Amino acid sequence: MGLTGGAPQGVWTPTPVIEWLILEAWRIVAIPDLLGSLARHLLDAGVPLWRFFCLVPTLHPLYADSAYRWVRDDPVIFHGFGEHGLKLRPAYAANPLKLIVDDGYSGVRRRLDGSYRDGEFPLLDELKAAGATDYVAMPLEFTGGGRTAVSFATDHRAGFSGGHLAEFYNLLPVLARLIERETLRSTAENLLNTYVGRSAGGRILKGQIRRGSGETINAAIWYCDLRGFTALTAKLPQDRLIGVLNDYLDAMADPVQRHCGEVLKFMGDGLLAIFPVSPDGDATQACGCALEAAIEARAGMAALNDRRSAEGEPPLDYGLTLHLGAVTYGNIGAADRLDFTVIGNAVNEAQRMEELCKILNRCPLMSAGFAALSPMATLCLGDFPLRGMAASLAVHCLAGDAQ
Repeated sequence: MGLTGGAPQGVWTPTPVIEWLILEAWRIVAIPDLLGSLARHLLDAGVPLWRFFCLVPTLHPLYADSAYRWVRDDPVIFHGFGEHGLKLRPAYAANPLKLIVDDGYSGVRRRLDGSYRDGEFPLLDELKAAGATDYVAMPLEFTGGGRTAVSFATDHRAGFSGGHLAEFYNLLPVLARLIERETLRSTAENLLNTYVGRSAGGRILKGQIRRGSGETINAAIWYCDLRGFTALTAKLPQDRLIGVLNDYLDAMADPVQRHCGEVLKFMGDGLLAIFPVSPDGDATQACGCALEAAIEARAGMAALNDRRSAEGEPPLDYGLTLHLGAVTYGNIGAADRLDFTVIGNAVNEAQRMEELCKILNRCPLMSAGFAALSPMATLCLGDFPLRGMAASLAVHCLAGDAQ
């Protein structure tokens, strides 16, 4: 599709702003910093820029795009996220960027003076009311064939000149490469954070990918498991089963992450997480965070079961244990298929201890080492043998749970 509203297309010409993009801007990593610096360089070059907007696609389980908006008199660059499905909403269909991103236009320009037809684009109606006099949107094209868009607006009485539009047009290829570079990095980070956790993802990005690499750390260990999952698997259709599992894991994983824990893996209906002990070796904070997360998760499961009861569904039962010990944290697996996780006797003990939740009808259960650092009163329920392990383990519950 062709350009609407007119914009220059011709021989690519470098300018001082473009030379800055090529020679200096590559050092800027964060997209907000890059866009803010570019806007200031355009102003210094005499471009009467008032508003600068950039839409950046992202690969994230919750969001499809990131949006950045610079406004001349606002020191803070807005950064928002577009959820999956946003393009199905009427507001997107009436946005000029749709013409660029989805319909293949090479540009969209509207002079927001007497020639502009009010109501054509609600966004431009708002910009006009705020004082904008000219608006132009142009594509950013990536090497893999993807396309996104940027837009520029001014409040200058005369609008943008042909030279200003040429400046925008000529800087697009360089800006696209810089944004694509950062998009690839953030995509890798998002994927690693989603599938292996924030801390493990950061370690992998820093090069800790050799099999066998790792370290021994002390951590509060969290292990939970859903009861009766095998029966649910046989009873429920796949989509409902996945929904039940996601509801349960949300109730468990969200509190872990809110309280600075790291979810390492989902094992079917089980969840393994750690709360690393601080470098000074004091495990009090780690145990406190883990217990707060457990209490929050218990409340979340109660709310989930209330909702299920109202829908005529049976409650979900589960076990949850908290332990403290040394774990080996690193890369384990086959030569070309690794898992960044924790292993060790303490992990095994936490998993075996979870089986006692059903027998003792208490949840969460804590080891004696964890309970000694608990910020809440606990009660020892006795020493219990653990399946497949030689030594028994002293098990505690919250004092209030024993009444």
